[in-house]
Amino acid sequence: MVDSIGRQPVGRTNMIGIKKRNFLERTILKMEQWRDKARINLFQQRERYKLKVKSNQALMNAKKADRAPNLNPGAALGLGNKPKSREFGVTHSLIPAKPRYSIVEPAKRIYGNIWKKLERVDIK
Repeated sequence: MVDSIGRQPVGRTNMIGIKKRNFLERTILKMEQWRDKARINLFQQRERYKLKVKSNQALMNAKKADRAPNLNPGAALGLGNKPKSREFGVTHSLIPAKPRYSIVEPAKRIYGNIWKKLERVDIK
């Protein structure tokens, strides 16, 4: 009795390897697009945050202009200086450069002072 009448041949064919390779290439391409889109969203979110901060500072400056001057200016001097980490920004990251289980080639990590460099490049 022949079991394969009217069906495709049973077993592996040459097309299986090609389909799998195409699937992997498409998947990697999608993952890279998702990664790049997430980075773009991060930049846009950062810009929106800066605009929000500027508008809030403008509102606070307007409110402070209406107030009477501070009669105890020496109270603010006791707070001290900024810590060096805030002054110079982060210069290294403890997050690994490459994700552990990803097959996608990673993009360069953005942290600390790297944001400032990227923003200077975008402005020019």
